[in-house]
Amino acid sequence: MVASHGEVPLRGRAAELADVRESLEAVRSEGGSILVVRGAAGAGRSRLLAEARRMADAMGIRSLSGSADPHSRAVPLAPIMEALLNGPDPVLEPDALPAALFTSADHRFLLLQTMRQQLEQASLQVPLLLTFDDLQWADAATLLAMRSLPRRLAQRPLVWMFAVRDGAMTDALRTTLDQLAAAGAHTITLKPLETSSVEAITHDVLGDDVDESVRRLAERAADRPLLLVELLRGVAEKHTAGPTGDDLESLGGLPERFRDLVARTVERLPDRVRRTVQIAAVVGPRFTVRQLEALLDEPASALLEPLRSAIAEDLIVAHADHFTFRHDLVREAIVANLPADLVRGLRRQVVDADLRAGRPLPEAATLLAAVALPGDAEAVSLLREAALMVAPSDPAAGADLSVRALELTSQRAPEWADLVTETIQLLLAAGRAGPAAALAEQSLEVPLGPEAEARVRLGGALVGLQFAFVDAVRHCRTALELRNLSPSLRADLLAVLALATALDGDPEAAGEFIAPAMSAARACDNTRAEAVTVCVGSIVDLHRGDWRTALAGADAAVDLSKRVEVAHRLSDPEIWRAVALAGVGRLDDALAVTEPQQRQAGVGAGLAVTRLWSATRSRLLLEAGRPAEARAAAEEALAMVDEIGHGDFAAVTAICALGRVAVLTGDEEALATAERNAHVMQASKSTSVRNAGAWLAALVAASDGDPGRAIASLTDGSARYSDSGPWRCHPLDVADVPWFVRVALQAGQHDFAERAAATAERRSESNPDMPLFCAVGAHARGLLLQDHEELARAASLYEAAQRPLARAAALEDAGNAAARHDRAEAVRLLETAMRIADEAGAQRDAARVRSALRELGVYRRRSTRPCTGQGWQALTPSELEVVRLIARGATNRAAAERLYVSPHTVSTHLKHAFTKLGVTSRLELARIALTRAQSNVVP
Repeated sequence: MVASHGEVPLRGRAAELADVRESLEAVRSEGGSILVVRGAAGAGRSRLLAEARRMADAMGIRSLSGSADPHSRAVPLAPIMEALLNGPDPVLEPDALPAALFTSADHRFLLLQTMRQQLEQASLQVPLLLTFDDLQWADAATLLAMRSLPRRLAQRPLVWMFAVRDGAMTDALRTTLDQLAAAGAHTITLKPLETSSVEAITHDVLGDDVDESVRRLAERAADRPLLLVELLRGVAEKHTAGPTGDDLESLGGLPERFRDLVARTVERLPDRVRRTVQIAAVVGPRFTVRQLEALLDEPASALLEPLRSAIAEDLIVAHADHFTFRHDLVREAIVANLPADLVRGLRRQVVDADLRAGRPLPEAATLLAAVALPGDAEAVSLLREAALMVAPSDPAAGADLSVRALELTSQRAPEWADLVTETIQLLLAAGRAGPAAALAEQSLEVPLGPEAEARVRLGGALVGLQFAFVDAVRHCRTALELRNLSPSLRADLLAVLALATALDGDPEAAGEFIAPAMSAARACDNTRAEAVTVCVGSIVDLHRGDWRTALAGADAAVDLSKRVEVAHRLSDPEIWRAVALAGVGRLDDALAVTEPQQRQAGVGAGLAVTRLWSATRSRLLLEAGRPAEARAAAEEALAMVDEIGHGDFAAVTAICALGRVAVLTGDEEALATAERNAHVMQASKSTSVRNAGAWLAALVAASDGDPGRAIASLTDGSARYSDSGPWRCHPLDVADVPWFVRVALQAGQHDFAERAAATAERRSESNPDMPLFCAVGAHARGLLLQDHEELARAASLYEAAQRPLARAAALEDAGNAAARHDRAEAVRLLETAMRIADEAGAQRDAARVRSALRELGVYRRRSTRPCTGQGWQALTPSELEVVRLIARGATNRAAAERLYVSPHTVSTHLKHAFTKLGVTSRLELARIALTRAQSNVVP
């Protein structure tokens, strides 16, 4: 009698089972562990997971299981929800989970928190085994959870087992596996069976009387035990030695003989059973009676007998609310034996049936994208809708769906240009700027009508907003010259033109576009264009010193943008709001804006959003007197920048932050890098990038002790700018004005110093209730007059404005001015400045102040208190994460993958950590981290 699948013992996996048993036995006493099972299709991954669950049940360990589905990648967290929501006593209660938790990246963070808490609580009652099959098909949110949950629950009695099919590796999956390895995962690789194991399985299935040709065939299937069993069972059912020969040819990933064997097995089924099995195979790894009803056009009652027969033939397995094939290899072989056009057509019907039955569009979108043919207008419409639905929580998935919709759309279709712009926006949100830029340029090579060309140029302008403002301006101006544009499109173009002009360093010129842009937006009720235009008005108002109107405008722009779907927004006013708050001295409020945005970026938001917020946060942290954290944030932003050059707004912001940190700390290597970057930026075609490069070059020159070169970098052709200051480009930070005054005086350029101080005083007089503007005015005036009392007043105002390093600079200037006539006051002021600089980790500033104290006969050592410059408390969050991973044995590359940064960034963090902790090797680092952990202090 031929053995059924359940009766065939698991052979040749003794070592693998021993690894599983060891983890399960240790879970009660030693805490959690992670096992990753890898192997080819049919190597027995699912069987090993099933054996692990049986083993766990025998040990009193609760097992939970889930599996990924290639047709449900657009469903966030589906495998985990399957594991946690199923069973008589689910870990998560479905009724307690609002639907909103599944649709938003920000809410998904809360969902992950809930999962962690509920798993932790469940594991306190009984140890858990969680198995997840076919991780190669998991969606991005599931992979994120797999990277996060095992690490955060490492001390709890949970064993995690993940099965991954070889040859189906994506970048996201590779990152996940590397991070699991860094967290201590043990990999079980399912290798081909030994000859003795193959012989044992052959005898299990066929008995002792086995033909030599069958043995040869079995040996050639040693790498796929499930295939081996199915081949042997096919031989047994035919009561023959089966096919012979030396080759197991492959076709569609499956041996031809196996496909033939499956085909013969299916052919011998009764007609209705065969048809039911073939249609079910086309549906996918799992299917429902409702899907079969729609495709076979038969009621459920008529399907009962065919399904029972298929179960009896051991082809399919019944579950509570769905069916699966006993082996997916068999299903794949059934599909491979059907005509490709038939499969495609049936799967298209599956999508339609699923949607009619109420299946959420994102769940059906992946299959629709795979089977739709060019010219399928309905499929294009559905894919576009699905892309916009998933984009807020998974920009990469949204971009993929939109790209596919564009591929299916004829360039002559009226919606083609709209779809190009839509796809560009989604690609940008997903951090794929290169493809976005290429799509914009390639689309303009196609003969287009005015409206279509203008829409494509709008897409090009959106690329320019991130990477080259001058290109955004060019695209908008060219498009606006075209005739007969729709009112809404004209409003979009005017708004983006105004924004690009402002960002390119000319707020006054941008102000000229505000009235026509606002009029156009309101005339056609274009909310997204209105939001951008209001944001531009806020930028112009702050540039002119009207901070109240600027902040009100920033708030209004944010409120307007919330009325527009994320994928349809032209910009993110929230970033400008954070910058505006910092620009008027409300740094705590500005940083508070960035924190939830950073959290959202970590659980699903696109790479572009993450990069922009990291760069913005680096600027704000620097202004808040936290240079080490600013450096970490800037490095994170630069690690995500595409190779498009320095035109990227995020890159410029991060590069300038790193340059300022180098000036504060005296890092010679970083200063040299900043100088090189400044030269590149000054050659840019973008005005704003050139201006930023000029200020960066000036900061480096002054740091090198060359004030003349610093002033020359900023004042070439400055006579035209006498009304706004002596510089040819506006300062990057309002607190740069006193720095300019100081350096101009050092260079003997008293006229420049006077004009800069007059600019600061005018802004101060216009905003008497603004501590930051008043501080800058008092500081500039105090420097010009060498008035230590005015400089001390500036320091007090800086404290109210939350600018510690600017306060230290004012105190240093005040101490130097007081030294001429009041030594005691000078010492007091300088010692306070030194303490602030030391605490911030501004080593060069602190060293300069100590030098000034020595000239007054006062000698002070560098502070030894734990601060930003020394000790465990000195480590930034990014440095701390690197230390934790390296101390556990991770390589720099593994740590980089885990933290989404480059290996160079990890090396930099490690170098900083070595300096702060006073160690010189990874071994020393691991030793002190272990000592700290044993003292119950988490490093």
